[in-house]
Amino acid sequence: MTGKMYWAIFKYYDIMKKKMAFKKRPVLIIGKADQKDYVALPVSRVTQREHLDLHYDFEMQSKDYPALSLRATSYIRTHKQTIVNQGELADRIADFKEEYPDAYISVIALVEEFQKELINRAI
Repeated sequence: MTGKMYWAIFKYYDIMKKKMAFKKRPVLIIGKADQKDYVALPVSRVTQREHLDLHYDFEMQSKDYPALSLRATSYIRTHKQTIVNQGELADRIADFKEEYPDAYISVIALVEEFQKELINRAI
């Protein structure tokens, strides 16, 4: 599972409908948290540039990552780890680690850098 991209089902609050709803979002699995949970990084288009982290958001142009079938420039949010239960994983998108090993190493390096910075600030 590690290194693979999946569609994951996420719960969110729909402000317009004033109730909880679900949507599928792409994620990159970077590890196993326990028997049924995975550590994942969300993949997002980030339509408002002010919400981008110019250092930790790993940019992907669709032309450079054809196996991912990106419809627009997208970002792997290396500073926004989340836990995804195996039951929330839907279709597999691609084996990012295998298809794009250099990009995968860059993403993991950003995760490591962020975690070190986070721990240093916590101490």
